[in-house]
Parts: sequence; C-alpha cells; structure tokens
Amino acid sequence: MAAGRAFLGAPCSSLAAGARCLAFASPLPRNLTPALRCGVRGRCIASASSSPDSPPLPEPYVLTTPLYYVNAPPHMGSAYTTIAADAIARFQRLLEKNVIFITGTDEHGEKISASAEASGRNPKEHCDAISSSYRTLWADLDIEYDKFIRTTDRKHEAVVNEFYSRVLNNGDIYRADYEGLYCVSCEEYKDEKELLENNCCPVHLKPCVERKEDNYFFALSKYQHKLEELLTRNPDFVRPSYRLNEVQGWIKSGLRDFSISRASVEWGIPVPNDTKQTIYVWFDALLGYISALLDDGEQASLQQAVDHGWPASLHLIGKDILRFHAVYWPAMLMSAGLSVPDTVFGHGFLTKDGMKMGKSLGNTLEPKDLVERFGADAVRYFFLREVEFGNDGDYSEERFINIVNAHLANTIGIST
Repeated sequence: MAAGRAFLGAPCSSLAAGARCLAFASPLPRNLTPALRCGVRGRCIASASSSPDSPPLPEPYVLTTPLYYVNAPPHMGSAYTTIAADAIARFQRLLEKNVIFITGTDEHGEKISASAEASGRNPKEHCDAISSSYRTLWADLDIEYDKFIRTTDRKHEAVVNEFYSRVLNNGDIYRADYEGLYCVSCEEYKDEKELLENNCCPVHLKPCVERKEDNYFFALSKYQHKLEELLTRNPDFVRPSYRLNEVQGWIKSGLRDFSISRASVEWGIPVPNDTKQTIYVWFDALLGYISALLDDGEQASLQQAVDHGWPASLHLIGKDILRFHAVYWPAMLMSAGLSVPDTVFGHGFLTKDGMKMGKSLGNTLEPKDLVERFGADAVRYFFLREVEFGNDGDYSEERFINIVNAHLANTIGIST
C-alpha cells in the first residue's frame, strides 16, 4: 500500500502504470452487501442492499469522469478523460473489483440556453442532441461505462433537491447580494488578483463582466479548517502531488462563499425554497456522481443513491475543474453529512503540434474524425501510451502515425 501511494505521487509514465498506481491506492473495504443489477452491454454490476441473506461480493469501486457540458459536441479533451477512465475501469475489473464506471452530461445553465438559441433549438432539444453525440462517441471508442447520467433526468432533480435541503437545514445556505467580475465560460466570479490584463479569465482568455445579483450562497468559508484537516490527514485525496500543492495553496489563501443560484437563468432546477431562482452549476452537476448510482425506475432519494456505493473511489477530471472537485465538492458533502471521495485525480491538457487547440486557431482535433480515419484501438493506444498521465500531452499526426505503425501494425500485428 505505501509503495503504491508513493508511485502515485509522481506523474505516471503511462496510463497503464497509472491504473496500477490507483489500484494499489484503493481504500479498505466498506463492507457493503451488494445486489446484482445490469449495466451497459448486459454486464452485471453490484449495488448495496439491505438483505442480510445476499452473498458478499467485492465492494463497489465507483469511478467517474466529469459530467460533460453540452454547450458543444464532445472534443478530444473529454474523449481523453473518458478513454483514461475506461482503461482504469478495465484494470480494476481484472482485479475483480465491482466497478461502477459513471459518465454523463451536465445540461443546465446560461451557456446551454445561449447555445440552444444559437442553434435554433429549445434547450431540451439541444441537450438531447448533444448528450446523444457523447453516447455515440463513447460507443465508437469502445467505452464500457456502467452508468450514464443526465442532469435533466428526474431522478437527478430529486437528489439535488434533497441534498440542497440538507445543506440548508444545516445552516450553510444564505441569501445575499453579490457584485463582482464574472466569467461566463467558467460560470463563476473571479478575484481580480487572478485575472490577466483587461480582466481576462486566465483559462478562457476572455474578459470577465461586471455583475450584481441577489443569489443564494454556500458558506464555503465555514469549512476552511475541515478542508485543511482533510488534506493533512489524507494527502492521497488529491493526485498527482503537485495538484495537491495547488489545492493547499487555494485553501491557505482563504476561502470565499460562492453563489449557488441564479435569478436570471431559467434553464435549471428551481431552488426548493424559492422557485424564482434556479440552482446553478456545481450545486447541480456535482450531484450527478451520486444520482447516477440510482437504477432507472427505483425510488429516487439521496440515501438510496448513497447506499448503492458512495463514496466514489476516484474522480478523474481535467485540471481546469480541480478547484470545484477538490475544494467546493468535499465541503458540500461535509455539510450534507456525506463521505468525501477517496481520490480526485486532475490530469493535464492536450495540445496539437505544441499549440493550444481552439476554433479561432483552426487547429481543433475532432475525436470522431480520428476514430473514422484510424480506428478506436489506434486512438486509445496513442493517448494512453504517449501522454504522461497527469501532465499535459501533445498530439501530432506524424507522431501518431509513426507510433501506431511501429507499435501496433509492425509489432503486435506481426506477432499475432
């Protein structure tokens, strides 16, 4: 166990090594009594059950990708995260773990409404189309997920409402006016000290806008010391280790309460105690990791979902959403009286020919096109083999073709 954790502390040279690291760093059994249910492709997975007569099965190993935002079709960054998660899930199954691999789509918010309007569709039609494109791509990439959650699912809304009420009853939600610089793309207010010239967001390189709103807030600052204790007690909570250093720096600099509702956005889940506002972004999307554990058709409740395997063993995310998963999310869970995940792993970004990808630069990398040209095995192999797990990685077509030819066609292909 100690050796495995030490190995996980540094960036792994490949995803295969990373899967071994994460396997060794798995938590101790949680002694759940599982019951079988069927997941994707007819494979059976297990969930917690109250029946004392059920034979004991391996504890759930709950692995998640982010819930991808449906303002646009899937890109190579989201494909990379999901390919990596699928490789880890397959490895954990080889270890005879009861894997519950969760992915899905985040479908509420201001950007969704704007994207739907731009495409000439209503928000529901837009979400249906983009969410379907994710499912199609995951099938093309041979992704074997067990649960696909949409934040527009009714069971998700029920879990969000119950979670919100728990936190409200704990005294951690209050109403207040807020004025500041807001990044529409990040969907959060920014400190001026973290912005670039002309108040540009350092992630999206777009100017933030002045906003003043009357919203509900979560008392994140109340959990400053508890989060510090969490990271001290469990340094494996955030991986790789240099991401842990980032998170500790954010917490040490002081935590600010954050807005969890919007009065100006109609496309969302209504706030239970004020239907003139909608629950916004992270107090909605993050709960998808829990609501996904519910079976279709069963009674939707927060405790029922938790009993199916929470806490998650691993959240695999891009480094741009690390703050929300490693600071906001554990504090929210503490407030609701729920366990925090075992590990949050933040991987790096992908570049193309050494440059950041973007439509304005004309150098986007479409995963659908790659699969159609080279096949799923080639795409999966290249990104798992060539990207140092945890760090940024670069794609060039010349290197892609050379690696695939040398390793798959001329080595494995010949030997088989």
